[in-house]
Amino acid sequence: MKIYLILMLSLSTFISEAANSVPAKLLQKTLEKYSAATTIQFDIKKTDEKIILGTKTESKGVLKFQKDKIYILQDGEKKVEIFYAGKILSLVEYPDADFGPSGNRKVTILKNTSPPLIKSLLDLFSNPKNFAKEFSVVSEKSAEDSVVIELKPKQSNIKNLILKVKAADFTLTEMSFVDDVETRTTLQFSNLKLNIKMKKADFQYRSLKTDEVMTQ
Repeated sequence: MKIYLILMLSLSTFISEAANSVPAKLLQKTLEKYSAATTIQFDIKKTDEKIILGTKTESKGVLKFQKDKIYILQDGEKKVEIFYAGKILSLVEYPDADFGPSGNRKVTILKNTSPPLIKSLLDLFSNPKNFAKEFSVVSEKSAEDSVVIELKPKQSNIKNLILKVKAADFTLTEMSFVDDVETRTTLQFSNLKLNIKMKKADFQYRSLKTDEVMTQ
């Protein structure tokens, strides 16, 4: 009887470890794919949903990554650009088109800080070890030709992180998370380009005399 129980417990442990190893291996392969690239570019569709208020905004644009630098363009109800380089984030909000071309851009500069979205993207694209430390795999589910991986974050300003990855080539197609103010952010990725030439200026905020700048 004892031998039977030992065998059953051992089998249960084996099954559990095997189930957990699938998403872990898939995630590792995905992290390795992107961290090996010198540059990364996606077309993106970004959705921000205020869960409590029930409101939703959508935008389309592009995301560029090179080493520790990120550029994001969002074009929706408002045009927004995000430049992140040298631990400085510049958020550029363009005037509403309804006010014509005479409006001023509003620019917020954050120094020595990385918002949840930026930090997660930096680790995801360039720092597999740090990403593995910050997130643990909770579950994985097959969805047609992709696998949806749910991750539990250690940082308190993110409640959960979900990645959708193509199983055949480890291509990231979607990323979503809920932050500490109950906003669900979803990025859908398409038209992936790796190792293309990018300029340093692509990641640098260029000021205009009319910009309304606030530094935090």
